Amino acid sequence: MTVGGARSRRRGPSHQPATDKDSARGAARRELVALHRAIYERQKAEIDASVQGYSAAFRAYERSYRRRVRRYRRRISYDEVIRRAAAADLVYVGDYHTLKQAQKAFTKLVERSLGHGRPAALALEFVQSAHQVHLDRYLAGRIREATFLRRIEYPAHHIFPVWPAFKPIFELARLLGLPVFGIDLAGEGATLSRRDRHAAALLAELWRQQPERQIFVLTGQLHVAPPHLPDAVDRAARRLGLPPPRRLVVYQNCEDIFWRLTAEGLEHETEAVEVSDEELSLMNTSPIVAQQSYLNHLHADDTLEIDPETVPERTFKEMCRVLCAFLELDPKDALEQVTVYSLGDLSFFHDLRRSGAFSKHEIAFMRRQILASESYFIPRMRLVYLANLSINHAAEEAAHFLRHVFTEDDGDRDGLVDAFYARVLNEALAFLGSKIINPRRKAPHRPRLERWVEAWRAGQRQRLEALEVRAAELVLAHLDLEAGRRVPGLRDALYGASDAELFNAVTHMLGYILGDRLYYAMISGKATKAEIRELFLDPLDEEGAAFHMYFYWAERVRRVRIPRGG
Repeated sequence: MTVGGARSRRRGPSHQPATDKDSARGAARRELVALHRAIYERQKAEIDASVQGYSAAFRAYERSYRRRVRRYRRRISYDEVIRRAAAADLVYVGDYHTLKQAQKAFTKLVERSLGHGRPAALALEFVQSAHQVHLDRYLAGRIREATFLRRIEYPAHHIFPVWPAFKPIFELARLLGLPVFGIDLAGEGATLSRRDRHAAALLAELWRQQPERQIFVLTGQLHVAPPHLPDAVDRAARRLGLPPPRRLVVYQNCEDIFWRLTAEGLEHETEAVEVSDEELSLMNTSPIVAQQSYLNHLHADDTLEIDPETVPERTFKEMCRVLCAFLELDPKDALEQVTVYSLGDLSFFHDLRRSGAFSKHEIAFMRRQILASESYFIPRMRLVYLANLSINHAAEEAAHFLRHVFTEDDGDRDGLVDAFYARVLNEALAFLGSKIINPRRKAPHRPRLERWVEAWRAGQRQRLEALEVRAAELVLAHLDLEAGRRVPGLRDALYGASDAELFNAVTHMLGYILGDRLYYAMISGKATKAEIRELFLDPLDEEGAAFHMYFYWAERVRRVRIPRGG
């Protein structure tokens, strides 16, 4: 998000289409792939250096996993994943502990699978089996969250602070009455193979006692390879006189498979793949995003010789450098002239007030947005606030910052119409910037917005707010306008709105939609990188420039296909 300030000068849009599109087709995509591969290799080296102490046994265990996931058989839909899961007794889901998307994907898989009518149970590596009594008491509401975390030795058992990402799993279990079992083993001698045997004995016994239940297991990705935990469960079942349970392994974002899909130009098109008859992999996150989630936690670990407060600044500036490399921009000393704040930095609002650059009303508005987990770039102070360590937040605000640096545009406009479309285009280019870093980031296109509105009108409002639904209604109306349909009253509703939060929500949604389409236009060769760069460097400060530029690009990319997995 950008908060406004001043004016600038530059020519209006040239609206020149690419002159040699055939020769340029795919060039931007090849550059992006090379850029992502370079980032991946650099981050992999940093991660490998951080775990040099791993034993030969661990390396062999890891190799056993990697041999399973070097290639895939075929691409499949998410619906097929759900169908295959429904036929299994035990569903083993691989977890990347520091990646919030990994836990969200597990929760989604459980929710979608419950529709088949079979009762379910959850088995989590997150909790040691020795603490089952505390887990039961927490789910029953008999102890508070802080007490639960203390009693399960959360700070000692988990290297990184991952509870916020795991908490929704427990909330889902409590809401639906699903039993949850801790399956991990800690302490001296708890090797990977011993932990597998320990968890296997628990899972086999649980399956013996409640064969009607489908068990969803969430544990580290290496554990779910068939030769590890799944085979250990089969052996434990045989010792109990039982046939091996029907099983399905669901990996997440296998790196070698991701790069194979990328080489085939299919990474955006793919929701999941089949690895073998009993192994699938969800493909929902780029490897560099998964790596960055680990590195963020690694750098923020206060046991290391790294100041945790520098992590957001490091991430933000790295995103700036990556975007500059792709767009062929030289920021000179601009990165030394930006101040980066993050969640929990109590000096942020103090510095805003002390600057005298903002009214009480503006500061109150920013406070509300920050409480809603919004990140911010404030041009007039060259100040960035990152609401979390998300690579999406850092890359989006990096794009806002760089656009300000190279255009000297602070976002303020005299006319309401120009103000609206200047903001939309700023958000579009910022989303595009984040998409350059994380190609799997999704925008709220028409189908999702329609689902929000329909759910709200049907009274299904648990996860929706009135503001986002009203914004969705206005964005849908604007999309109708772009398609040539008359929408009476839309002008006053959009441009005359006195509600700053609604203005912000609408311009964000419209901008994200356009930014997503710009990205896919660029990588498909329907727009060149040179054109995108020209748009990025245009301050759009002439009267009517933002309005005309928005509708030019909206029409040009309107028919660009958005991949289902993109």
